[in-house]
Amino acid sequence: MSRYTQQTVLSKTSWLTDKLFSVTVTRDPDFSFIPGQFARLGLCVGDRKDLDADSSSSPDEWRAYSMVSRPDADELEFYSVVVPDGKFSPALAHLQIGEPLWIDKTVYGFLTLERFVDGEDLWLVATGTGLSAYLSMLRDPATWTRFKRIILLHGVRNATELAYRDELVALTQHTGIQNAQFIYLPVTSQEPLSCDLSPSIESQWLNAARLTTLLDSGELEQRVGLLLEPARSRIMLCGNPAMVTEMRGRLSERGFAPGRRGVAGNLAVENYW
Repeated sequence: MSRYTQQTVLSKTSWLTDKLFSVTVTRDPDFSFIPGQFARLGLCVGDRKDLDADSSSSPDEWRAYSMVSRPDADELEFYSVVVPDGKFSPALAHLQIGEPLWIDKTVYGFLTLERFVDGEDLWLVATGTGLSAYLSMLRDPATWTRFKRIILLHGVRNATELAYRDELVALTQHTGIQNAQFIYLPVTSQEPLSCDLSPSIESQWLNAARLTTLLDSGELEQRVGLLLEPARSRIMLCGNPAMVTEMRGRLSERGFAPGRRGVAGNLAVENYW
């Protein structure tokens, strides 16, 4: 029995030309996952000239990608950055509607809300495409029943890299979500933000900065309007390994720690390029 299934590209979205994109594919009816988990995607990159939706070729390159879709969606969506000299992401970016993409039947990863007991505040901290895992959580109605407030921090270099921004801004105004339950805070490190890009915060907090710098200075909590406290906060880190390592060290000093056997934690981390 094959360990993977062949699926078909349904649509593509370009967030930033030649750099950031999303792809939506068909979903095997037996494929299941928990928001925050990832799957291995496969492509035939050795020779693409004869590939089509009916290709019987076997994939020769595999990479891990988090599911962006909500867990009960009919399709699967994935978000990616193009690595210019990479063997996989440029080929993924060039897939056309109707072409095949292979998906491993096994899902992986522990960056899931099952790691936590319910708390008042859920902080989702991402850089770049680390946003992927959180989108699945935010699209899942079950997430909104577990926390009084959900704060999404998305760190990027420039505002043009703020993929899914319109969807996230819309969530802050969603009538089905309790008033002020969701705070979306994009953070740019190379240029100031504008009020329309970050409507959740006041204009004096629009300067360019790194997430770790904002945490050290206390400005991160000022921008959000909430304190990061171990007793009430649950925090996830996903993205650039350097950011994850630095933030984890600082949060550890504040009393945040991953769970261990029989003891629920208040911190979960995963590296994601």
